[in-house]
Amino acid sequence: MKLAILCTMMKRFGMKGFYNSQEIGLGRALAEMGHTVVIYKGVKDRKQVETIEILEGLTIRYMFMPYFGAHGWFFPSLLDKDLDGLFCFADQQIFLPHVAAWCKRHGIVFVPYVGTTYSLYVNTLRGRVMDSAFACTTLRLYKKIPILAKTEAAKKELEALGVDGSHISLAPVGLDTGVLKKDFLEADRAALRRELGFEEDDVILCNVARLEEDKRPFDLLKVFMNVRDRKKFRLLMVGKGALRQAVDEKIAEYGIGDEVKIFDRVPYTDMWKIYTVSDYYLNMSEVEIFGMAIMEAMYYRCSVAARRAIGPSLTLKGMRGHRLCDSDAEIEDWITGPYPPEEELAESAEKVITDFSWRPCAKAFIQQIETQRAR
Repeated sequence: MKLAILCTMMKRFGMKGFYNSQEIGLGRALAEMGHTVVIYKGVKDRKQVETIEILEGLTIRYMFMPYFGAHGWFFPSLLDKDLDGLFCFADQQIFLPHVAAWCKRHGIVFVPYVGTTYSLYVNTLRGRVMDSAFACTTLRLYKKIPILAKTEAAKKELEALGVDGSHISLAPVGLDTGVLKKDFLEADRAALRRELGFEEDDVILCNVARLEEDKRPFDLLKVFMNVRDRKKFRLLMVGKGALRQAVDEKIAEYGIGDEVKIFDRVPYTDMWKIYTVSDYYLNMSEVEIFGMAIMEAMYYRCSVAARRAIGPSLTLKGMRGHRLCDSDAEIEDWITGPYPPEEELAESAEKVITDFSWRPCAKAFIQQIETQRAR
């Protein structure tokens, strides 16, 4: 089949060179199944516009899109009219109905992929405005067409908003294994630690997240303060955001500048080093939609302690060597207790690859196309 993938999300979702890209991971799975795939990814800067052939049968086009906040406007006339299907990373994007209408006119199956239906700006005027805009636009579309949901929780969200559950199919997120480092176990961990400014006997706590309220960076610092004297803990953070200055000020207030290291960004080709040198990965968000970094940490055999949320509740289920936590105190107990056996971490690393690949999602997309074309 001739397929397209659309991502109009204009924040850091899928930022080139810095993330395990969901759109490329899905595209790779579809291409390996024999389909021809073009990915359309929105960018804010015209200088970022380019077309890259990822592999035979898979191309990504970084395209400038007008946008409002995190919502990009895509001109569907740029699509080929002979497509069999368009897969769209949809969530709460408010500009999708015109794309769906264009696809309908040209006989292209439009399949939205939903991980959440609520604005991340919880209990704010901005969030309420975007939730209202979504209700008047894309939600109406969701009530009319078949949908793929990332998780059971996302499916329940849609049903609570009036979407017919019989029109929603589950299709889990996966890791793009093509960009993971395969030989990381052969690396000299002590040398990597020195490279990043740590000592061999440090117990490194890692967090990869935007420095924004929903990721709870201040609570992360409180956890660190509560445990810092119980082992030789060090905190390694990767991320930037609106709270960066406030986070720096809090670190200074606590007097822990020598124990905390923050990188604004790390190229994805080097992210394996972050996980490999770390002992624990802490996920503080209580609204985590999926948690790609959690799966990456498990792959690199870094023990995860995550607050219970939609994503971690799924990705950590049955994963030995890791802990799903109902409180920050439980996180503290996990990281100050005995370190998990290597065999448990290795077992979970293997399960990440088998349980969270993009192939099931790719199959669900193809099935949607076949089902709708048979009608």
